[in-house]
Amino acid sequence: MSARTIPVLEATIKATQSSKNWANVQLNQDQQKDAMAKAEALSATRAFWIDAICTPALDEARDSTLRSMGAIYGSAWQVFVVLSASSSAVFHQIRDTGRLDSSALFILEGDEWITRSWTYQEMVNSRALFFIAQDGEGVIISGVDFLSAVLTAADDYRSAHGIDSLTWSEQHPNLDSLECLIADYKIAQYAQRSAYQVMSAMHKRFSERVDDHFYAMVGAITTSALNIPGYESQSPSEYFMQTCEAKGDYSFVYNIAPRSQIHGRRWRPIEGKFPPVLPELLIFGDGQFGNLNATHIQFEKMCQLVPGNIGADGLKAVKAHLAMVHRNRPNAKNLSSPIDLAEAILELLRARGFSGCGEYLELENGFFFSQSKPARSNEISVAISIDVHWQGGGPGMLLRSNGTDINDFCDVGAFIGRVPKYGGSIRVG
Repeated sequence: MSARTIPVLEATIKATQSSKNWANVQLNQDQQKDAMAKAEALSATRAFWIDAICTPALDEARDSTLRSMGAIYGSAWQVFVVLSASSSAVFHQIRDTGRLDSSALFILEGDEWITRSWTYQEMVNSRALFFIAQDGEGVIISGVDFLSAVLTAADDYRSAHGIDSLTWSEQHPNLDSLECLIADYKIAQYAQRSAYQVMSAMHKRFSERVDDHFYAMVGAITTSALNIPGYESQSPSEYFMQTCEAKGDYSFVYNIAPRSQIHGRRWRPIEGKFPPVLPELLIFGDGQFGNLNATHIQFEKMCQLVPGNIGADGLKAVKAHLAMVHRNRPNAKNLSSPIDLAEAILELLRARGFSGCGEYLELENGFFFSQSKPARSNEISVAISIDVHWQGGGPGMLLRSNGTDINDFCDVGAFIGRVPKYGGSIRVG
């Protein structure tokens, strides 16, 4: 048990069981409904879940509980995030002014809560989120107020100092990760969270056990227990994939793990770590839908592109993406040749954590950078997902035709350019 566990629980009980502390939190614009919400919030603090104490110690019971963490946080009346005592000044400033200055913002950079695996699902699954500080004198800040203050302070700082998004992520990785988490939290209210989004958000987060990393991802994908046969004997990574498959989302395929050698399943990762093609990005789309067959999988909403000269729309999209990311670097806007643009894109991908070989395929819509060296032949094509994408591109698969209607899986990679709006089914073995 962490040395912080008991002090954190004590701080939460002290802060939340005081009607005086709740008086400073606005839960509803309507005065009468606000009073009712505060009474319900106060009443709910008669019982607490804190994983370090409530999770069973024995392996079988522990693993069963960890598989259900998404349901636990999703069904909680409210979730409290307790940051370190050094964050107390942050919450006082939000309460008193509704804003954060840069000094308060950068206090958050060093709080380990931002970097831990379990905290991702705590936040994205909560239906009512609040922040307090250990030894914070009982100040309770609603999740809405805290997240809004962080986003506004980060935007103001970048604008005042002429910092683009890439430089910001390099200089302040934890704050950048927090902003991605906030965006994920907000978007999830309107759309389903894809497996790729979870892999991307969890990539740099750490846990004491490797198994916990996958259980935390499962908890972020579903808040209900799924009936998966034989789950007790499965590895956490296999359980993660089967949970995604049960929901019809195969976007976990866009990771750089080794692949199965089983015929018809060569697209499927094998057990182990699942680093995403491109991490720490906000991912749009509900997931990569597919239908599993004995000899192949049929991916839906995919666009298949063959190598060729980049077109006008592709060039425009690539230049626009570079200009957006490097808006404070004028030289990035003056690139014109496809080779120069591709090199600039690769530099950008490297800065974002792309670990591929560096070689690329030129397509009509943009550039595709595969994880391993692509073969140069007329049988090679690239399948771009329409329903899983990031701003300015998305993950894709490198395929090879074998003379049948089932394509051989070769590799995954990152696409930068104009994501097609329409697509169809692609069979992959």
